[in-house]
Amino acid sequence: MKKYILFALMLTFAIIAEATVINVDNKSNRPSGYVKSLQLAITNSSVGDTIYVYPSNQSYGAITITKELHIFGFGYDGTSGAVSKVDHIYLDTVASPSSTSSGTTIQGLTVVRLYCSKPYISDIVISGNSFTNYLDLGANCSGWLITNNYLSYISLNNNTSIVVSNNVFRSHPYGIYTSNSSSVVISNNLFMQWSRFSNVHNATVSNNIFICNANTYVGTDMTNNVFNNNITYCSNSSYSYTLPTSGNSGAGNLSNQNPVFVTGTVNSTYDYSKDYNLQSTSPGIDAGTDGSDIGEYGGNNPFVWGGAFTIPKVTQLNIVNPIINQGTNIDINVKAKKADL
Repeated sequence: MKKYILFALMLTFAIIAEATVINVDNKSNRPSGYVKSLQLAITNSSVGDTIYVYPSNQSYGAITITKELHIFGFGYDGTSGAVSKVDHIYLDTVASPSSTSSGTTIQGLTVVRLYCSKPYISDIVISGNSFTNYLDLGANCSGWLITNNYLSYISLNNNTSIVVSNNVFRSHPYGIYTSNSSSVVISNNLFMQWSRFSNVHNATVSNNIFICNANTYVGTDMTNNVFNNNITYCSNSSYSYTLPTSGNSGAGNLSNQNPVFVTGTVNSTYDYSKDYNLQSTSPGIDAGTDGSDIGEYGGNNPFVWGGAFTIPKVTQLNIVNPIINQGTNIDINVKAKKADL
């Protein structure tokens, strides 16, 4: 019995070590074995595969994802240099054989727009991407984590269990559209040139910095939200913005207080060449609901400019003691390297 258990364990580790990684590069001098078309790589992949999208001066076009995949790009730097650019991303399902893009991870891409095309696509992670335009969640696309992105706005379409954290909304009067669920959390973001959320109700809104472009909004399309420990400051000194606004509740907000960025300015759109960390004299230092800084650099997942993350890849796995007694630990040596993107 022991040898069968040991064989099963070794087979499991071998499967983990040999998980499929697909390299996609549309440049003419791409290495042998790399795929040119991102959509072709997606179509020919298996559920759970990882796809590395290499930087290029040419877009990889529009893609449709109908299975769980983990797609990683080069990141972005705000210049015109080569990036892993995709025009549009459609998260979809297929009926025969049944498949859904639920569980997909998308990270480090430069994207025009992402759209959740079918209902019941859940457990999606959108992290470290730059969006030229916006994210649009279709109906019943719930259970998403949207973090560390550089974008314009998000349409939540009344979905549930959505976390929007540690993003930079570079310049938009609303930032978040259409949400009515109490399970929506909007935390530790930076909103530039903000006036209000559009048709957003019942959300928990905490630890954000709102650089406002007008006086406090009084209306009915932003109600029953709980605003805690946020900073508001108007780019025009003639205006003021106090949270919570009428019809909302909350406490601990620092209204009409300059967040005091290191070099970032409060009177323009986001400037990637500036530093939007808080100075030591900022009122937002250690002032969040969790004791960390207010803004995109606070919380559990501080903003990383460029979306550049180390992606490990297992290159070798050895079992040190392949013959063991019941109850004895298996010793394993693992070697890995980051993706060479």
